[in-house]
Amino acid sequence: MESNKKPIGRPRTETYINPMWKEIILDHGRRGSHVTAFLQELGLSWDQHYAMLKRNKDYNHVFQTYQRDCEQWWYQQAHKAIESGESNKFNQRLWTIIMKNKFRENWSDEKQIDITTQGDKINPTDNKIQVEIIRKNIDE
Repeated sequence: MESNKKPIGRPRTETYINPMWKEIILDHGRRGSHVTAFLQELGLSWDQHYAMLKRNKDYNHVFQTYQRDCEQWWYQQAHKAIESGESNKFNQRLWTIIMKNKFRENWSDEKQIDITTQGDKINPTDNKIQVEIIRKNIDE
């Protein structure tokens, strides 16, 4: 039996990624860089990135830290503009769009709508649809 046989299939990204990948990703997070900046530097595709997020806990953890640090960098940009009195020169609209798109979980204006039919099918020909609006208490 030969032990020098190459394994079948394409090698996983983890076997050839730059050994400094953690530092590279975290550095981009601290600078507020977009994901594409570190993907390009590491030579990773979006497919490789998503695959690594699913199967590699270490990569996933580093990416979550990147996200947190990146969000903080962007938040600090607005904070600095306000503190310095230069907020009139700060593009608040662009900043808001970036925050809502890049950090959806924490910066979304989307309303969650829960539609229940209590097990009944929704009949598109039925003109009678009753909607009950339930507002959350602010104190909750």
